[in-house]
Amino acid sequence: MDNKNINSKKLKILFLTPRLPFPVIGGDRLKPYNILSYLAKKHDVTLVSFYQGKNVPEEYVNEIKKLGLELFVIPLSPVKASLRHLFKSFFRFPLEIGYYTQPEFKKVVDELLKEKQFDVSFAFFMRTAEYLKNYNVKKILMAEDCRVVYQKRSYHSTRNLIQKLTRWWEYKRLLKYEPEIVNHFDVNTLVTEQDISSMQSQNPKPKYRLLTNGTDINKFKMPNGFTHRRDILFAGKLDIWANVLMIRDIVNNILPKIKLEIPDCRLNIVGANPSSEIKSLESESIKIFPNVPDMVPFLQNANVFLHPHVGGSGIQNKIIEAMACGCPVVTTQTGIQGIPATHGKDVMIGTSDEELANHTIKVLKDDVYAEQISQNARLLIEQTHSWDSVFDALDKIIYEVMDGNN
Repeated sequence: MDNKNINSKKLKILFLTPRLPFPVIGGDRLKPYNILSYLAKKHDVTLVSFYQGKNVPEEYVNEIKKLGLELFVIPLSPVKASLRHLFKSFFRFPLEIGYYTQPEFKKVVDELLKEKQFDVSFAFFMRTAEYLKNYNVKKILMAEDCRVVYQKRSYHSTRNLIQKLTRWWEYKRLLKYEPEIVNHFDVNTLVTEQDISSMQSQNPKPKYRLLTNGTDINKFKMPNGFTHRRDILFAGKLDIWANVLMIRDIVNNILPKIKLEIPDCRLNIVGANPSSEIKSLESESIKIFPNVPDMVPFLQNANVFLHPHVGGSGIQNKIIEAMACGCPVVTTQTGIQGIPATHGKDVMIGTSDEELANHTIKVLKDDVYAEQISQNARLLIEQTHSWDSVFDALDKIIYEVMDGNN
């Protein structure tokens, strides 16, 4: 069976996600939404997804169904899910797995697998892997990142005692769980070569493939002209611990160094659900923009996207989007992980707060250099992270699984 025949054959596909991929906010919704949109145009797709809450908004359901797929939504009560994990699976599964291991979801998946002859199935994130692992069906685990690496880095980077103990526990549980669960799948996909190497070091036997993240290059695009850009931008979900740590680092360690050279520079912090701590940072030189409907204007008008990433694994969608908009990025080596960017050409990469501050100062002071980085970044994302390139890679993986070369 060749790739052309796979693309022309209408497959029956089962797709599981731990969160309803709508509204399309965040990487855990963005990627499955776009992949489902692509697959449903050519294949018969059935989606089973959790929704955290009692009643899923009808408009969310309608938007997903517009993609042309069959949808089953399972309500997930955070309190009940947490208690069920605590009393039934606390010592069996990592927290992030046990929380999503619920009998209501399993019942729907079991019935679908008995009723339909699916050609191939997808588990998006390891959180849904338990529902497929024991079935004799072609299976693809979209693991995305190496969770052991993520939790290990998070454990080492946090100073909060509760966070540290929680992430230490999760790290220890994942050390046992992650290398084993991948054995049950025909192919396991990850977003960076670094994540693949980390997974191979844990368990070299399963098949791993690269399936990076994409961005809508027609939506996230460069504006006309560069000279109007100003200010420093940090963006992300503002109730996520890793982002809180980065904001603290910028405000306490990086921004003061920048202001010594550029006293009137301003930091814009943009994102959903800012905590009271984040809100309290607002001042003449720090502005908070909560729950904005569209990130594009902020990315198109910022002079620097500052992202002092020290966290885990995976790929940073926000950096892909910033580069697509031609916003010069200053980040770390882990921040640019999974994006084949070159320091000084496409982005600026620092290894310390001082380096990150100096790179930001250079971009802010040198418009010619900043514009060149902007143009290079846009071109790189067009070449490597458009959704079309992701879909091409996905088709090859499906072909490989269907062809039985495992």
